[in-house]
Amino acid sequence: MAVALVLAGPLSVTSTVGATPVAESQSFSVTENVDVWERSPLTLRTTSEGPTTITAPRTFINVESAATGDLPLNKRTVTIHERNESINMSFEPRIGAGTRTLAGDEAQLLAVKLDQAPTTEGANTSDVSGSLEDIFVNNSNITSSELLDDSEGVGAISEEGELSASYTPESGGTYAFVLVTVDDGDEGLSVSDGNVSVNGDVTVVGVEQAIVQDNASAVEPTQNPANPGDNVTLDVDTEIEDENATHAVLLVRQGELQRQSSTVTVSGELNESFSLDQISAENSFDDVSGVATVGENTGFAGAALSANQSIPAIGLQGLFGMVVSEAESNADGDVIHASVTVVSDDSDANVTVQTLDSWPNGAYQYVHVAVGNESGTINSDTGTVTLSQAGGPDNGGGPGNGGGPPDNAGGPNDAGDGDDDEEE
Repeated sequence: MAVALVLAGPLSVTSTVGATPVAESQSFSVTENVDVWERSPLTLRTTSEGPTTITAPRTFINVESAATGDLPLNKRTVTIHERNESINMSFEPRIGAGTRTLAGDEAQLLAVKLDQAPTTEGANTSDVSGSLEDIFVNNSNITSSELLDDSEGVGAISEEGELSASYTPESGGTYAFVLVTVDDGDEGLSVSDGNVSVNGDVTVVGVEQAIVQDNASAVEPTQNPANPGDNVTLDVDTEIEDENATHAVLLVRQGELQRQSSTVTVSGELNESFSLDQISAENSFDDVSGVATVGENTGFAGAALSANQSIPAIGLQGLFGMVVSEAESNADGDVIHASVTVVSDDSDANVTVQTLDSWPNGAYQYVHVAVGNESGTINSDTGTVTLSQAGGPDNGGGPGNGGGPPDNAGGPNDAGDGDDDEEE
């Protein structure tokens, strides 16, 4: 399941030889002293909500070469966290990833701020920046690293195979979290001046990511309610000073995403020749009814905005990418009603998102993210706007009735999705 590291966060892997595995049949090496448990993308999840949150479809992964069946990724809530606020994390058994065999193992949590996340070009190639190997060899793409161990309350994994941790980021950006176990008698990881050293053998047993904003933006619709088919213009004020910014806005009918599911299938062998062409995604809905307006050379906060149809609805990247790649004005069937606009403009600007005449009446959530074009400073906000027209369709009206499948829609191994309130 090496490929799931790409899906779980801005992390990819490169196989080498060495280190002591969790189990030889379920691990691989990224450096001489660092092994990765293949189920590590399923076990570690953030549990705290930030100021900007949106619920995503249930997402499953099926790795054909490992005969996994459909495993839930337990990443339902997409959250942008706040700097100087704690990000809480939980490591525990999940469907497809039992952790009780790790009980008693000493653990360390590495918090890494990435200089940049995957780009638009990276979404279409196998060259995904920010790999696990880069982290452990101190690649220049890594801005800083911090280690949480016994002194920060990250000790041994409990008898139940569980561990809780908390990290407080001091600045906005894209963060990766890597939980490792340390072999008996070894020192494990250490960090000096932001550089990571490995003393002895460690095994990666959990990975997660988080996007952190520097400040909140202030966003207000210039007209609320509006008619279906009208442009929705948002008056945006940010704390980004003296530079232009890339503004990205997602507008989606409330309640629709959470009623859907997405199954990511990984075909072929997982080895050094792995390519993102081996990833495909199948959604429970037919199309996206909406309009995608994307300016040239725009990307933000890890969102790879491209026409790549394999982008799954995971995280901020997946939600924006799904609408960008699938939005069309004449979509029908079981659809998601959503539009996206991504533009480069002044840090304070009016950003317009298009709607369609065919959209039903109801509440629509907007998610705004602004990133300074020079500083990378992140601002975000979320809110709702109402589309209302006398005699217009409403599919029953109100949040949560988006015309999609029942709330328990998902893959064959759904089982309630295990933990369906986890963030990315």
